[in-house]
Amino acid sequence: MAVCDPLLGKALLAPDLTHRITAASRWGARVRLQVAEINLLSTTDEASPACVPAKWPLCVMVALVLLRLATGWHFFSEGTKKIVTNPATGQWRVEVPTEMLFSRAVGPLEDFFQSKLPSTHNSQQLLAQPHEFKPPTDEELEEAAAWEREYEEKQKIAVKKKEPIEIEFPPNAPYRAWAVQIVDDWREVQGKVVAVSGLSEEAQKEAAARFQHRHQQLADYLASESDAISEWRHELWRLENWKDSPGANEIPFVEKQIDEKQAETTSASRPWIAQVESIQDDLYDDWRALPPPEDRVEKPELFDEIESAVADSKTTSLDRMNLAVTCLIIGVGVLLMLGLFTRVAAIGGCIFLLMVMSTQPPWVAEASKQFFYYQLVEMAALGVLFATCAGRFAGLDFFLSRCCGKKSKA
Repeated sequence: MAVCDPLLGKALLAPDLTHRITAASRWGARVRLQVAEINLLSTTDEASPACVPAKWPLCVMVALVLLRLATGWHFFSEGTKKIVTNPATGQWRVEVPTEMLFSRAVGPLEDFFQSKLPSTHNSQQLLAQPHEFKPPTDEELEEAAAWEREYEEKQKIAVKKKEPIEIEFPPNAPYRAWAVQIVDDWREVQGKVVAVSGLSEEAQKEAAARFQHRHQQLADYLASESDAISEWRHELWRLENWKDSPGANEIPFVEKQIDEKQAETTSASRPWIAQVESIQDDLYDDWRALPPPEDRVEKPELFDEIESAVADSKTTSLDRMNLAVTCLIIGVGVLLMLGLFTRVAAIGGCIFLLMVMSTQPPWVAEASKQFFYYQLVEMAALGVLFATCAGRFAGLDFFLSRCCGKKSKA
């Protein structure tokens, strides 16, 4: 009886079982050999890029190209906005709001960011001190009146003798400790300025006169803000008592209110600090202008020494950081638009966005969430560009991968 074997495709005699088994074994061996040959040939072909599959839908490739170009243009345009050129002189400077960004930082990295800011003359330790506001007693009023009479008498005597007026701050003023620190810091810088070699005696006298003028300007400004500073310190005192009250850290609603009050009181001192910094900048500009203009050509080292004397090391570091950030933003934009080193550009963009986002973490009550979520979306876009190697689509990374792609040896 003949049996049809579907495996071998031919009729076999039922008794001839040995022959059938032998034929099937030979056929299986041939199949295994052919599979091995196919695998061997596939390993000798050029390896395709790891991050690009054999075929992408056209709509996906177009979407990735548009996403890369849009993200790159945004970085490039924002970076170039930070370079400001003076039409009159042709000089350029970098204006990055890093100082404002760091000064408004909240959350776990607040201290780190604020440690990078230029000196504010220990305002946090000397000015931001909680103090209960109480109506002055009769004795305190008498002491204040006696000090004012004595101070006015000193001023009259100095005017008669044509001597510089000794400027003082009221002993009970809420800003006194901070003001004294500011003046001491200015005096230290003045000592460096007048010690510059080549500075004339007349210029040294002018430096002292400009210091006296800005000193008086500082005293007048802080005196005008005395009541507001007293009220602010009283709010700090109330906030401290609120934090120490029972249940302050147990009830979520109360804890949120405390965080909001903390943010409000923290921001209240910024206008005073900004105004003091403005007066200080004017003073430093006065000192920079001490040498006559002709010395700029004949003695350029004189201006360099004065600039070095008035320069704050943290300000210099911040300027360098601003330049580096600007170069990073523009570089990320250019690379993304060209589709060159797309993954490196995406990492650089993510680092920048993470730094900005970490100054205002959304889980902190006083954090500003105005820009957080759009920055988060842009980070997601950079993640997509990184994962897909989007520069290989209509970008220079396509040619780079073909030129520098690795080939496996057979």
